[in-house]
Amino acid sequence: MTVRVLMVGPAPTGQGGIVSVARLLLRYGPAHAEIRYVPTHRDGSAARRIGAWLSGSAHAAVLLITRRVGVLHAHVSERGSVLRKGLLLLLARICRVPVIFHCHGAEFVQSYRALPWVGRLLVRWLFRRANLLLVLGDSWRAVYIELLKVRPDRVVVLENPVALPATLPDRGGQPGIRVLFLGRYGARKGSADVLAAMAALPPEVRDAVALRMAGDGALDETRALAARLGVTARVDGWLRPAERDAALAEADVFVLPSRDEGLPMALLEAMAWGLVPVVTPVGSIPELVHDQRNGLLVRPSDVDGLARALVRLAGSPGLRTGLAAAARASVEPYAADTYAARLAKEWTRLSASRRHPG
Repeated sequence: MTVRVLMVGPAPTGQGGIVSVARLLLRYGPAHAEIRYVPTHRDGSAARRIGAWLSGSAHAAVLLITRRVGVLHAHVSERGSVLRKGLLLLLARICRVPVIFHCHGAEFVQSYRALPWVGRLLVRWLFRRANLLLVLGDSWRAVYIELLKVRPDRVVVLENPVALPATLPDRGGQPGIRVLFLGRYGARKGSADVLAAMAALPPEVRDAVALRMAGDGALDETRALAARLGVTARVDGWLRPAERDAALAEADVFVLPSRDEGLPMALLEAMAWGLVPVVTPVGSIPELVHDQRNGLLVRPSDVDGLARALVRLAGSPGLRTGLAAAARASVEPYAADTYAARLAKEWTRLSASRRHPG
């Protein structure tokens, strides 16, 4: 039985974790799932973003009204994303189409609490109208149940997917260690903390550590900070998928000292490539990365702790090898084909409930 899925979210040609998830779903979606992906957001100027929202929403509305949809699957983050997808949710409910809100917002709690009471009431009402919320871990499940009073049976944990490389590079015999940061430059991802930790390393360790950073956001400011701190680092803009995979293949350690997170795709990709993660226990990260078992955990904003973790890894090839192997094993259950099959069961169930509401 074919299930027709209308998926809305950022354009797959864009950047970021939601885009990575969408690409994998489009690539690995099972044969019985007919996915129509309609972009409702594009990177760029305000006019470009508004145009994408209007055209995408109109396209989605036509599909809903003409009954060519079995399930609406909406990728949602925070702030305006909730309201934009909320309008489609309301139309879908009028058209008797079940709705999935796929919740990605790392800063959802802060943005929700910053709303006036009327805004919070509206957001709660919208989320409680969805037939199913997909969340990135048990901690996020508790947030949506307790903060928004969503029925527990409507909140399902489905961690992000990852494409697993068939083979891993041989990292033995390389002098020093190669550290990689992937993410948006700025306070939330802790990019400045990475540079500060590098500056705090003892000279002999700093000489053994090669740092590469790549992402969007405050690129020029990050390069300027590296120069002020005297840190030698390769600081690049956003990498295309093939470039990202090449960077992951060349690295030994992945560092991401975030202050807020969902379950970052960059972390899953790094673990899939056999890198040792050095990350913070925020969002759903501590449900995946366990200190000294498959990675190292440091507190957010703890530059000294981050520096100590790098010193430890630089001085212990055996520790790196063991943590890297455990990291790879930890994300194998997140393989994209397995993930897509699990999600397709939810699509099929909801689509069937539309035909047989009793």
